[in-house]
Amino acid sequence: MQQPLIERARALASTRAVGPSPLPCRCGAPRHVHRGAQRSGGHPATNCARYRRDPADVLLERAQSAADNRLGQDLAQSDRPRRRRPRRPKKPGEWSIGASDTGSCRRAIWYRENPPPGYVPAPADRRAALAGTLIHDSVSRRRRALYPWRLYEQSVTLPGLDRPSRYDEYDPVTGVLYDYKTAGDWKWAVVGESGPPETEWDQGQLYALALHLAGQLVVEVRIVYFERKSGADEEFTRPFDEQAARRALGRLTAIATALDLGAPLPRDRSGPSTDVICRRYCPARIDCWSMNQAEAAGRSPESYTLVTDDNDIEWALGEYDRTRAEKSKAEKAQNVAKALLDGIPPGEYGEFEYVHTGGRLKDPEPDPAARLRQLEGLWDLPEEQRPALAELDYPTKRTRTTSRMEVRRIRAAARAARATRGRR
Repeated sequence: MQQPLIERARALASTRAVGPSPLPCRCGAPRHVHRGAQRSGGHPATNCARYRRDPADVLLERAQSAADNRLGQDLAQSDRPRRRRPRRPKKPGEWSIGASDTGSCRRAIWYRENPPPGYVPAPADRRAALAGTLIHDSVSRRRRALYPWRLYEQSVTLPGLDRPSRYDEYDPVTGVLYDYKTAGDWKWAVVGESGPPETEWDQGQLYALALHLAGQLVVEVRIVYFERKSGADEEFTRPFDEQAARRALGRLTAIATALDLGAPLPRDRSGPSTDVICRRYCPARIDCWSMNQAEAAGRSPESYTLVTDDNDIEWALGEYDRTRAEKSKAEKAQNVAKALLDGIPPGEYGEFEYVHTGGRLKDPEPDPAARLRQLEGLWDLPEEQRPALAELDYPTKRTRTTSRMEVRRIRAAARAARATRGRR
């Protein structure tokens, strides 16, 4: 049934002149020849009773419009929320706070739950989040097929929080709760160095606590990381810790209590100049950090917002001087340690590896000198024999990185696996 419509759309595309569509009716006649002021009436020449746009023309218009859309645009369009009525102000006890807020900036929660008058959220970069959602959904779908007895994407409630929380995966037989995370380059490097941050462990422990309070068996919590670029995965495990979960729950209920009292919540991030989360992903950043006013005053958002008098300036100067001294001291200590490693052979030593990083080829880059030689070689040819400039490939070159020895810490997942084997 779809194929005849596609064939008709192709036929319309091949016969249409350049310009806007005449919006043909199902009868084949363009809209402007139909009767009525709105051109919605009939057309006697084709025995048409009323104008109804040809669905093949609608399909052609949609296909031509979509031809230049990029994948990111399509993902953003599909993720766009439907228009809703203006949200009524929330009353005390109605705050929408859940387990996923363990890693959120408290000021961002305040803007989300109790926005000040005139607040307009800034656009946030959601490309990484959309890619993570696609991977997350695909992982869940495949694991459902492999392990049908497990529970997926189930809502659980926590005492003191009004919003239900949703865990990713739970095995009621073994009592293991799984939480999936996707990571880009920066996050993957951080996880490799130190493992999941405590806020993510708190989130998983809160899901486990909700299941425990509901009478379910919970033995351990596992956080599974999936790197978006390479497809590599790493898993981290901790036993279920009811006390740690209750402490995390206490922090979230404290946020709700502060909202009940009308108290503005503090900022937990350093600001858009130095924190990528503030700069790209937080919808409250413009209002929270007075970014427009700071730009007009010729100051950074952090300086304009936090440094308001001479005492603040003295504090900021003291912070700069203190950290400068610490940096100098750390650099001297690093040079001393570097001398100790002179001549040490590459290899793994406990939690560290000593590797030679020289000789890696960089990505190809334009080579202007080779381009000049290419054009000089064509100079003596008659003009009619010279190829068009657009037909010539621009020469590229590849260089190597500087040879050096580098100290790396073995990834946290591998260290944890070694420690587990050592205890057995």
